[in-house]
Amino acid sequence: MTADTDFAEIEVDFSADSRKAGDGEQRFSSVTAAQTIEQKAADPIRTKFYQMRSLASVGPITQNKAELFYRQARFMENFSDDFRSKAPFSMYYPHYQHMGYEQLRSYFTWRSMLRRGEAEAADVSLSYLYLYLYELLSCVGADSPEEGLDKLMQTWNAFRVREPSLDAYLPSWLRDYHIYYILPHSFAEFIEKYNLQNYYPSLFLFDPDAKDSLALWSSIANYDVAKSRFYAAGNEILLRDCFRAVLERVRELCESRHVRLEELFTYSISDETPWSPFHKALFYPWYRQPNRQLEMPGRETYYCRNNRWTMIMPIPYAGRKELAGYLIRKTEACLREITHFRFALTTDPGSILRSQRRLHELRIPLPDLDDAVEKAVTDFHKGLSRVIVTVGEDNLARIRSEAQITQDRLSVPEEESPVLLNGTGFDVAEAGGDIAESDDDTAAGQLAEAASGLPETDGWSLLNDALSATERRALSIALQGGAGMKAFADEQGVMLEVLADRINEKAADCIGDSILESADSTKIYDEYREQIAKIVGR
Repeated sequence: MTADTDFAEIEVDFSADSRKAGDGEQRFSSVTAAQTIEQKAADPIRTKFYQMRSLASVGPITQNKAELFYRQARFMENFSDDFRSKAPFSMYYPHYQHMGYEQLRSYFTWRSMLRRGEAEAADVSLSYLYLYLYELLSCVGADSPEEGLDKLMQTWNAFRVREPSLDAYLPSWLRDYHIYYILPHSFAEFIEKYNLQNYYPSLFLFDPDAKDSLALWSSIANYDVAKSRFYAAGNEILLRDCFRAVLERVRELCESRHVRLEELFTYSISDETPWSPFHKALFYPWYRQPNRQLEMPGRETYYCRNNRWTMIMPIPYAGRKELAGYLIRKTEACLREITHFRFALTTDPGSILRSQRRLHELRIPLPDLDDAVEKAVTDFHKGLSRVIVTVGEDNLARIRSEAQITQDRLSVPEEESPVLLNGTGFDVAEAGGDIAESDDDTAAGQLAEAASGLPETDGWSLLNDALSATERRALSIALQGGAGMKAFADEQGVMLEVLADRINEKAADCIGDSILESADSTKIYDEYREQIAKIVGR
């Protein structure tokens, strides 16, 4: 029946009089005039969504989810909405086909506000945000790959504080973006522009121009320098700059043996293997591009042939974490010694046995490596205190004259009162004549200690007070070889790694060094066994 068809509504009278009628006779009480059925107005937004969903019917067997998402994203690329409600949405690998009507309207309304730069767009379900990022990875909503990259960075910067999970995905996706798309700048230039080196330690580890090599190397090392007491005592910049000098000296040592620094940490180069971009994102490789080869930082190479991608990359050496940690720890140990830091730090060659074999293969014995680090630290520290002054000859006589006048004014007869230091009345002469002839740092330390009259706090006493009963028992077991340490931690309801970390953190705060060799180790450094035995009463 069409919308214009007329119809009649008939009411049947079932009253008593009607039932008395004879057979075949029927009475009708009334007949209503014919009415026209009006067709309900169509919803254009529902129609749009229906057309989008219908794309799934094209090749439903061979079509994958990523391809369907890309085709639907292109179909909805310029769609905007102004839905007043906000439907929540939570889905892993979110895509349009599994979203309800209100969720679709909520998403496209939010996307419209975001594109207009409205502040209200800050309030959004996380799955909607990732759906938008998937669009940008496919350049949906962007006129060019450059514009898509800009929008990716804008979105990351706008939401990274509220949604920390973005930091786990965006760095990898941004790297892949520079591989997959042809851009007018290199990836290294992009990283420099946005200061993102710390997100890619493996790529920029051996870059001599890296701004913070210490942070890069710490990210792959088994030694956390940020937990060091020396680092926390205001020496962050000192360590950072000194480690850069150490790397340069080690690089020179390697070159003298006709090897590269990278070879200490890289086992080999991988075979050519297939590569696909944007891991853990919903992405369909839509971009058809010419055959090309791309060199990335960190000796990674990518090839595109017939629109298929492959890659080769360096394979890290098995002991690189230990060797990186050893270099950082050795640098810090030398700096502590040369700056007369109250807590010493030791390095254990036995902790890098695998790396020592690699060093031997490359004709770089460990003593040579240690010597390079020590000399680099010494030269660096000397450079900090070196002052170069250039004085013209015509000013030299005037300077001498003024210096003599100053000396005469400061001269004090022997019978007068002693020199005051910070108002303490401390006599320099009584402190011992050797102070005047010692180096500046040592002299300053001796004077300050003598002036204060306060005894030096024992870090081991602080550690003794800081350890809990559980931690003392764990250290006692470790002194006996560590057997049963795992069982003991399980009895206490704590992971062994967590227990060891707590002990090392307290040790770092009190004595400036770790006690256990690594976070999951039960072995105490040999040089600390005697002090630990005293603490636990053995």
